[in-house]
Amino acid sequence: MRYPPISIVVPIYNVEQYLDRCMQSLVNQTYKDIEIILVNDGSTDTSSSICDKYEKVDRRVQVIHKLNGGLSDARNYGLRVAKGEYVLFVDSDDYIELDACEKLCNVLKDASPNAPDLIIGIARKIHNDKVSYLIHKGSENYALLTGSEYMLKELKTESLHMAVWLNLYRNEFLKKNELDFKVGLLHEDEQFTPRVLLKAEKVLCTDIIFYNYVIRDSSITRSRDLSINGLHIIQTCYELASLYEQVDDTELKKLLNNNLVTKYLSAIKTGGLYRKKYKSSIDTKFMYSRVHSKKNLSQLLLLSCSRRLFSRLYRILSERQNS
Repeated sequence: MRYPPISIVVPIYNVEQYLDRCMQSLVNQTYKDIEIILVNDGSTDTSSSICDKYEKVDRRVQVIHKLNGGLSDARNYGLRVAKGEYVLFVDSDDYIELDACEKLCNVLKDASPNAPDLIIGIARKIHNDKVSYLIHKGSENYALLTGSEYMLKELKTESLHMAVWLNLYRNEFLKKNELDFKVGLLHEDEQFTPRVLLKAEKVLCTDIIFYNYVIRDSSITRSRDLSINGLHIIQTCYELASLYEQVDDTELKKLLNNNLVTKYLSAIKTGGLYRKKYKSSIDTKFMYSRVHSKKNLSQLLLLSCSRRLFSRLYRILSERQNS
């Protein structure tokens, strides 16, 4: 049986307002030999019927209806049934360029027979009328690197992005290394992507702008109370710390650990964990033992001296950034 080069996995939960836009970008791809796996994660709006509508008119579309288990669980369901040589994850409130699969498949053909474990592209970040780009700054385009080499280059330029939809994954590589998403964890990309990169032997960076990441104010990452989000990121930091202890490259280990401090401090800010009731949840010793950059050290010292000043500085900087 011949399988398509790319399986597109789309987790779906209550996105009736955005789903047609996403689906139109998938079913109208200029490259037709794909499969589209829609995982309806217990939606209570009309998302379920929209999925069924596309399955009826396009044989490439497969719909899985399941009880709500969260984003990680939905992605894992899609991964288990994906038959393509490569897997692309698309969030249902985002969309991809119409020639995304064609361009990615052309890269695969050019890379043959050295099939990469991972192909990394570029995304547009769209919020209201503002557009920015998630790009890799340290790695040369179309150079074949190990995952560790890629991480080292990107960490040096502070441009290592964790979003799972930035990458095209070789299906066999994910299955062989048992790389799936941790269920019940918010910001699961932060935990998934480092594990993938540390296992990857062949990573190919490209200059292909193929993904459109749309920030909407009602999304998980824009909700008002982000304390749970912050606590989950801190949990991820602890889990990754154990993983990073196994890294042999001294420079890479140093930068990875400092990146954990960056994540930890960011979690405290965005989650409002500088408040007194979360004092027991913050382990400054963990951060002090891993900090390497002056920027992180100065923030950590401020947090240790005065949580109030730390939170005030964060609010001021956030207001300036959003103005």
